[in-house]
Amino acid sequence: MRDKKKLRSTAFASMILVFILLISILPAALAASAQNNAHTVNESKIYISELNETLITTNESDQSYPAIYGDRIVWTDERNGNSDIYMYNISTSTETRITTSESNQTWPTVHGNRIVWMDDRNGNFDIYMYDLSTSRETQITTNESDQEYPIIYGDRIVYNDGRSGGSINADEEYEGNWDIFMYDLSTSKESQITTSEFGQYYPYIHGDRIVWEDNRNGNHDIYMYDLSTSTETRLTTSELNQELPFIYGDRIVWMDWRNGNKLEDKNADVYMYDLSASKEIQITTNESNQKWSTPIYGDRIVWEDDRNGNTDIYMYNLSSSVETRITANESNQSTPAVYDDKIVWWDDRNGNPDIYMCTVSEAIVKEAGTENEPANDAQDTEQDNRAPGNEEGQKPETGKIASIPGFEAVYVLASFLTVFRHKRKIKN
Repeated sequence: MRDKKKLRSTAFASMILVFILLISILPAALAASAQNNAHTVNESKIYISELNETLITTNESDQSYPAIYGDRIVWTDERNGNSDIYMYNISTSTETRITTSESNQTWPTVHGNRIVWMDDRNGNFDIYMYDLSTSRETQITTNESDQEYPIIYGDRIVYNDGRSGGSINADEEYEGNWDIFMYDLSTSKESQITTSEFGQYYPYIHGDRIVWEDNRNGNHDIYMYDLSTSTETRLTTSELNQELPFIYGDRIVWMDWRNGNKLEDKNADVYMYDLSASKEIQITTNESNQKWSTPIYGDRIVWEDDRNGNTDIYMYNLSSSVETRITANESNQSTPAVYDDKIVWWDDRNGNPDIYMCTVSEAIVKEAGTENEPANDAQDTEQDNRAPGNEEGQKPETGKIASIPGFEAVYVLASFLTVFRHKRKIKN
């Protein structure tokens, strides 16, 4: 009996010592937890591209401006003394030269079996197309003005058109009245999408929606045209410039200068507008530049980022609210494109621009230990910057419960005491 009392006394004393130890480490636990909840970036020693990266081109000339759809990657290639269009088939590891004209063909995009590009063989830039299923090349536009930067989706091709007075100055900048046009392959019909007397540039199409950059308001805004309703909508109202839009489903992303200075090339950010929620969201908040190409596919947005002293490729996953650094090479990686889990870009690490590709997955992201910025770094913008029709300010729904500093330590302590009390109750 005395031994049992002694044992019980010893156990109780041990528990008291554990309690005192937990109390002594609680302040440190609170500080560590608070630090983990701060707006920090976790540096990674391994990056996505280092785990799963493929060099697509090995020619010593320049390969640039890649696009990807399915297993096909297309790009502009300088190996023949002019600009040609080349293609690489991922499933067969085969490279194919698409154009053979001695003029310049550049800025290709691909969808299904069709590749389109801008071509100067007729003394101005026209839009051409190559159908891989028929091995046939077709001239799409014949107007003597310039038609540039084509994007294809299904049977529809959209492009910049200068026939209403658009021109390019000595600095290769757009001037005058450029419009957005569309060519429908199923009807062989060309349509003018915009009629404003100011400039509209860089269209992108997905489904029935076309988006573009528009300067009718004295700065550059993002506009959208819905082919199913014949309705044009202004999406951005900030007095600073919003440029180079991409669209996938209900989501539109672009490069935005409202937090920086375009003339000094400082702090361009990536923004997104969700048509289903009538909500504009700031995707990046880093004070460096996130800009130029900001394509989206599914939940993934990719861009070119100069926060590390060179240009790298970064990705943001909308479903997990996680930002990931894709490339870590000290050379420059530029103009990314994304399709499903594949990201392509051009890369100058070998002394000339080459095309690279990496494949991302949740397992690879986890293995890499990527840079993760908190979900609330992607923020809803102020109400006065939202698109018309969104009458109520809305907060982002992250689907996550915020961590309370020190909660984990307190929880362990409370659980310990609960078990102790429970055991005492059973024994007594």
